[in-house]
Amino acid sequence: MQHLVLLSYGRESEYRRAIFAVLSFWAYYPAAHETINTVVFTDCPAFFQPYLAGLPVEYVPLDADRRRAMHGPHDYVHRVKIGILDEVTHRYPGQDVLYVDTDTFFGADPAPLLARLAAGTAFMHQPEYSLTEAVGVFAAYEPAVAAGPPRLLALLARRTFRVLGRERRFSGAQLGWNSGVLGLPAVAAGLLPDVFRLTDDFFAGSGWFTSEQLAFSLVLPLALPLRRSDEYVYHYWQPGQKKAMDTLLNRQLTPVFSRRPLAARLAAVRARLARCRRQCELATLHEGALYALGKRRWLPATKLVVKALLCKPFQVRFARQLVRALLTA
Repeated sequence: MQHLVLLSYGRESEYRRAIFAVLSFWAYYPAAHETINTVVFTDCPAFFQPYLAGLPVEYVPLDADRRRAMHGPHDYVHRVKIGILDEVTHRYPGQDVLYVDTDTFFGADPAPLLARLAAGTAFMHQPEYSLTEAVGVFAAYEPAVAAGPPRLLALLARRTFRVLGRERRFSGAQLGWNSGVLGLPAVAAGLLPDVFRLTDDFFAGSGWFTSEQLAFSLVLPLALPLRRSDEYVYHYWQPGQKKAMDTLLNRQLTPVFSRRPLAARLAAVRARLARCRRQCELATLHEGALYALGKRRWLPATKLVVKALLCKPFQVRFARQLVRALLTA
């Protein structure tokens, strides 16, 4: 048995994203439903049940008090992800776990990924930057966020960290991966105490909001082969992408949709996946072009505008946004 795990709480947009992620998995996965157990940690199981009826789903109640307890000693919200994974590995010892963020959907049959997971390969979504490169990546963010990478580099330079039973040093050359996907083979359960400890050390010493995914990025490859999963899972984490997806999901995930037979629900989701990806990619181009215009970076802005127009020439809203951006640049 393998377990598909999601964490979804707080508002209906989050619930719809999680529902779509689960349905997209089963829209592609050809095996019998009994081979995968879906575990949804949520504060509102009743919202999910009509949409996921007919699938093997276990709902784990996760109210505000339980979440706060998982925040740990430094009140770090993203530590909850490690907490639920730790809970699943204790509920189902010796079994593989595939975690996905709610703002994801599957775009290919995950069977090859699950086979490699069973063989002992760990997965994250994709590598993003070295820790040194992160200083430049986050420099344009608000000061509290921009301060995180240099503080972490200073922390790494002055101390060691106990991982896999011995003291280790990490450097700015090491890669930070995105943890929108986490594939943990059964043996990875023993690494979670180190991930907890490193997350707490990183957040206490740097305040960087990505401390949880950095901990996974550094611990997993010490013990397991670590591979990317973006061939199978699309992660729409940017604000513009989420807005575009929420618009699509509001239209599709309706009470009428929830009453359809399971096969019809899965077929409808699969028919939507290519459009969802196009909308997310277009939103990324829009967001990038408007940001570049705001920074008066004319050449990158022009290239992104051209790409966006080639994807979809008639975009009245985007045209208005461009005019406003040009007038205020």
